[in-house]
Parts: sequence; structure tokens; C-alpha cells
Amino acid sequence: MSDPDDELERIRQQRREELMKQAEQPETPDEPVEITSQAAFDEFLSAHEVVLVDFYADWCGPCQQLAPIVASVAARTDAAVAKVDTDAQRALAANHGVRSLPTLVLFVDGEPAERVVGLQPEQRLIQVIEQHT
Repeated sequence: MSDPDDELERIRQQRREELMKQAEQPETPDEPVEITSQAAFDEFLSAHEVVLVDFYADWCGPCQQLAPIVASVAARTDAAVAKVDTDAQRALAANHGVRSLPTLVLFVDGEPAERVVGLQPEQRLIQVIEQHT
């Protein structure tokens, strides 16, 4: 039978490690991150509290116009920004109900909180993010 003090110390150490891990929030990237799989998507959402996801396609004119705006939003806000190529990641787009391009979905704590469809001005995207931070 183990010593109760040893067991208590083991539990305390485990809890300290858990708290340290929670405190180690990764830095929010200053530019959009390309998502290439469902696993990468899930990992990105779990690593960041607020995530703006740009579902786009290379052939989409409004998506091309939105790209520099999304990049600026990534640099100017505390939200992490991800880009999902809907042609390469059809299942991922379908899982999130993407029917029109561009579609931007704001996730808070891994859950969808807001959806914006179509070309948007930078200030509108910043406003959406600020409402949830």
C-alpha cells in the first residue's frame, strides 16, 4: 500500500502539470494558416480560443479579393485565422455547411459562433471578432 503523503504529492504534481499546460496558450499567428486536413482543423481550433476560418476556392473572384483583407485581420486582431481550400477539403467544407463562397465562420472555444457569407470589409470582420473576445 502506498504512503498517503506520496499519493497526495503525486496528485498535486499532476495538477500542477495540467495547469501549466493550460497556461501555455500558443501565440496567435499574425497571418492566416492553411488547413490541410480535418485533424489539422481540429487541432487548430483546440489550440486557439477565437478562430476565424475563411472557406475559399482559388477560382472564386470574391475569395481572391477577400484574401488580403483576411490577412490584415489576422495581423490586427487577437483571433487566429485559418484558411480552408474548399476544393481540396470538400468534406471539411460540407461538415460546416459551406454552400457559398467565400464563407467565414468564427469559432469561439471550438464552437461556431458567427457566420458571414460573401465579400466583407475589413472593419466588419474585426467587429465580428471583437463581439466575441
